[in-house]
Amino acid sequence: MPARSGTSGSSMNTSTSFSSSWGSSSRQSPKRNSLYSPRGSLIRDPKNSPSRKAQAELHSMLARNDRDFHDRLDKAAAERARVHDEQLAKAAQEHLRIQEGAKLEIDRLVLVEEQEKLRRADAQRKELERLRQEKAQQEAEVQRQRLEAKKKEEELARQVAERQRQIQEADARVQAQRDQEAAAQRQREAADQKAKEAEAAAAAAALATTQANANASNQPPTQSTLASVSTAPKSGPSTVSSQPSTSTSSTSSADLEEIHNKYIELHAQMKKFRKEFAEAAKQQNHPLKGHVGNARRDMRKRLGQIGVDRRSSQDAIGHIRKECFDVALSTPGPTIDIRPYLITQWPEIQNEADAQYPAFLLYVWILFQKMVIQSWTLEADTKGGVTLQEVGLITASLFADPKYKVKGTVPLTGIMLAKLHRRCPMLFGIRGNTTTQGGVVNLGLDRYRGDENAYARSITGVSAGYASLCLRHFQAREPAFPMFNYWRAVVLVLNTKPEDIYSGHYYAIKGLLHNFVSRFLLYYGVAAKAVLRRATKEFPNRARADRPGVSIAADLVRVLADSWKEEHRLELGG
Repeated sequence: MPARSGTSGSSMNTSTSFSSSWGSSSRQSPKRNSLYSPRGSLIRDPKNSPSRKAQAELHSMLARNDRDFHDRLDKAAAERARVHDEQLAKAAQEHLRIQEGAKLEIDRLVLVEEQEKLRRADAQRKELERLRQEKAQQEAEVQRQRLEAKKKEEELARQVAERQRQIQEADARVQAQRDQEAAAQRQREAADQKAKEAEAAAAAAALATTQANANASNQPPTQSTLASVSTAPKSGPSTVSSQPSTSTSSTSSADLEEIHNKYIELHAQMKKFRKEFAEAAKQQNHPLKGHVGNARRDMRKRLGQIGVDRRSSQDAIGHIRKECFDVALSTPGPTIDIRPYLITQWPEIQNEADAQYPAFLLYVWILFQKMVIQSWTLEADTKGGVTLQEVGLITASLFADPKYKVKGTVPLTGIMLAKLHRRCPMLFGIRGNTTTQGGVVNLGLDRYRGDENAYARSITGVSAGYASLCLRHFQAREPAFPMFNYWRAVVLVLNTKPEDIYSGHYYAIKGLLHNFVSRFLLYYGVAAKAVLRRATKEFPNRARADRPGVSIAADLVRVLADSWKEEHRLELGG
């Protein structure tokens, strides 16, 4: 609101401003305060003047308003001060509470940190204790294994020494017997010689007497006298040849070649049967139409499912038995004379019916060995060879199952061996060369002349697969592929003459030994260690550098000793 009479709006609200305005010099000037009044004495008593009363009332009212205003201000200020003080008190209290809470939180965090330190220290202590115990257990286990290995070596050495002693004793007994026989023979010869000389002397004396008598009588000897001389007993020393026979090795090689040729013929016969049977099964009215194709597809699928997982492999093996071999065994169909497919073992056959075998099951066997060989070849370069050995396990298990044997006694191992003879002949002592077609076939090289890597995979995989077949021990069944076949394969390859060694021989040794060194040592002990030393030290040094790929293949065998040292802690020595 605008100020009036030269006063501000704020001064109108206070008694001080009003008093100062009322008592200003202009209001107290002589002219205004003199008793002289130009209007005379219209206002006789200033105190009784209405304006004075109004002015006094206004002054009183303003003072009262001003006092009330200040009272309100004081009350408001006091209230604000009170509220402020309360807020400060609350803030101080909250600050104290927060400070206390912070201290408690700090104490809690310190306690948690201490507990965490204690927990970590305890965990470290426990971990160190566990590591010490584990180290102690490992050292104890290593010590135990060393002691067991030492005991085994000592036992094997004792057995070898015992066998050597027995052999020496047997040789001594044989030699003594031979000496006795020779002495007796010499005595008999001497006695016979003496008897012969005595008889000759007696005959000569008789002849001389007869001649003397004849001369005396000039008569020739009678027929009876001559007959008595001619019929005198004669005995000469019996001749026994002491020269050893030199035909053993040649006969052995000839036997190997003969058996190999039989398996090669069987392989060709199997191939022919497989194709003819598959074509016949495609005919519209054939009783096995559909079953043959299903068995082939199921077998390929299940073999592909075999891997490092033991459970999945067991499931796949179970499906192969159920979906392929059991179906082929139980499905009605034609039969075949099984005798042409047997090479080394034959069942007791009373009549032609005993020689019959389900043709569908024979087809499944041939199909199975073909896919097994393919699987081994694919897994040849896999580290550890777990899948390859799983395939070998199911193969050995199926061949050992009496349910699928001929008359429940003779396994069809010839089916697998025929394929092995075709793909890797050096496992069976067959020699070859690269100058003739037959020599190339004997090396298993005819399918891989232009691809050394594929040849290496094939020979390595097939050799490793053969090892997985033979190095098996079944608790309740006789193995279809005896363990000595593995030893014989290794020895036949290592005994190859230097002029007959090619890269395939080193691939075969690598496949036979690389992933099977533990089993080899387990079953053959010290003798196996000697073979391993010869295979990795001596055999690679016999490689001919003038033959392509032989030196590289020999190096693959030479480094096996280093890998065994790293993986199995096997020291072969110099």
